[in-house]
Amino acid sequence: MMSKTISIQTDESRRMMSSWTLELANWLMSEKDMTRREAFLKAHLVRRLLDGLGQGVVVFQYRKENGEIRQARGTLCPGVSEDFDHYEYKRDDSDAFSCADERGVYVYFDLDRRAFRSFAAWRLVEVITEN
Repeated sequence: MMSKTISIQTDESRRMMSSWTLELANWLMSEKDMTRREAFLKAHLVRRLLDGLGQGVVVFQYRKENGEIRQARGTLCPGVSEDFDHYEYKRDDSDAFSCADERGVYVYFDLDRRAFRSFAAWRLVEVITEN
């Protein structure tokens, strides 16, 4: 009985993630002029990264707005870094940019810089390592 409950949750989780991946791919095609293939590959790469960030430490690369490739080591997993676990974000009224307002922009905790950073889905280059 217990295993059925777990498999139902897993199936539901898979459906939600598939739906999320499809939505992101469609958005990338319409807003970023990607081909269907490019958009689905990018959406799957972003999903892989976000899954990894929630489970541990991930090293990945993305292209910054100035064209520079940035390699990051990040997480969204409690217990990996005391800095992440004890981080307290205090929004300043002068904050001009809010990631929540930008579709396709995702936040991660940068373990080297000890702060939250963000990357744009369409600029993700590679997921190098996952833990």
